[in-house]
Amino acid sequence: MSSIRIMQGVLSRIETALTALRQFTRSTRGTTAVTLSLAMPVVIGAGAFAVDYSSVTSTANRLQGVIDSAALSVAREMTISPMTATRAQDLAQRFVAANIPANTPYAITVTAGLIENNMAVEVRGTQQPYTPFGMLERFADVQTVSARAVARVTASPTSAKLCMLSLGDKINGGIYLHNGSKITAPGCIIQSNSTSKTGVIINQGSVIKTNLICSRGGIKNQSSTVDGPIVTDCPSMNDPLASKAEPVPSLVCAGTNLNYKTGNITLNPGTYCGGLTIDKVAKVTFNPGVYHFKDGPLIVKKDAEINGNGVTFMFRGKDAYFRFLDNSLINLSAPSSGATAGMLLWESTQFIPGLSAWWNGGCAGAITDDDDINGTVCDPTGSLLVKGKKTNENHINSNRARTLTGTIYLKRSLLLIDSTLPVADLSPYTLLVANKVDLFDGPNLTLNSDFSKTTVPIPSGMTAFGGSQLRLGY
Repeated sequence: MSSIRIMQGVLSRIETALTALRQFTRSTRGTTAVTLSLAMPVVIGAGAFAVDYSSVTSTANRLQGVIDSAALSVAREMTISPMTATRAQDLAQRFVAANIPANTPYAITVTAGLIENNMAVEVRGTQQPYTPFGMLERFADVQTVSARAVARVTASPTSAKLCMLSLGDKINGGIYLHNGSKITAPGCIIQSNSTSKTGVIINQGSVIKTNLICSRGGIKNQSSTVDGPIVTDCPSMNDPLASKAEPVPSLVCAGTNLNYKTGNITLNPGTYCGGLTIDKVAKVTFNPGVYHFKDGPLIVKKDAEINGNGVTFMFRGKDAYFRFLDNSLINLSAPSSGATAGMLLWESTQFIPGLSAWWNGGCAGAITDDDDINGTVCDPTGSLLVKGKKTNENHINSNRARTLTGTIYLKRSLLLIDSTLPVADLSPYTLLVANKVDLFDGPNLTLNSDFSKTTVPIPSGMTAFGGSQLRLGY
């Protein structure tokens, strides 16, 4: 560091002056008073130099620490969202401004930029030091101290993509794995936007395997297994699908309050009103296209089967949600082209929330009154006191929901998964953006990232990020 070299030069000059003084006093005869009177200016000057030197060194060390932390802060965001030079500069400046001591007399000038093929950020800072006696400025021309740090993002073998995002910003357990649940997400980033100190909850016996799990708030890990880096205090991630244009539904209902229990049925794209239930041993094939479920749910249960290649299911209006239950077979993949390419299960912004009736298990899981997805309030004994904020619940209970290729987008709703066998594990890829995700009773939600094995594209916004691990250097 240049300031250290300056200090070394100043100390050399002080040592030279003291040596000359010692030689002078040894060769000079006279009283002790005369000797002391000659020595005092040099001694006082040396003391002033020492005080100034200590102040400059303290400023330099403090500056280096702040610049190190600023570089790591920018690099941390590089692991979960695309970065530009302008944004890196803004983030570094804001971090330094928020983290310098309140009593710092002089401002810090910060510059930041991307280097090494945008896989590292370089942050530099300069600051005028405070010198009580002004000796260093007078004799050594010390005007500023400087610091530099480089934080590198280690590239993954394959670029990680956002595979799961919980959007709720005040949720206790935006991503919640109850006892024995699993999320297997190789090559993926998992993020919770919740500011709660329990933005992610991983109960005992649960397992997460992923490239990175990131929480805007905290992560509560109760003797679980996490195979991958854990990062807290992450920046909020914007909804990557918020601006995606929704398809326009037909005003004519292709069917109303349909309930199939037997037979082989083929359905065509259109608007289905009042709900569609596929029950018992019915087998339904959905031809390619967009299906709008208006003012009613899509329910598949018992041993029923649904198959759909190149389909998008939209949910709009009152009680619009999906439930895949029991031993039903779910085999669905999103379109490879067109306006809804890559979108599989999609909650419309035009759905009308109703009273939540999904939470029928008392207060298991320690739901608290700040949980804005279900609105449940519990007393310390675990009794259910209140039910009812407005929400939709989407539910995967089936042990045969193994092919869900595409993106599941539930902006304001819950996805509850409590299958006992893997979910979506036969899909080349599955991406999930929801308000809240709960896993109960030991399911294994598999978010594959074998994007090259399907023609179903990734919707724009679900982009690749730079890497998975941080390393600080100079």
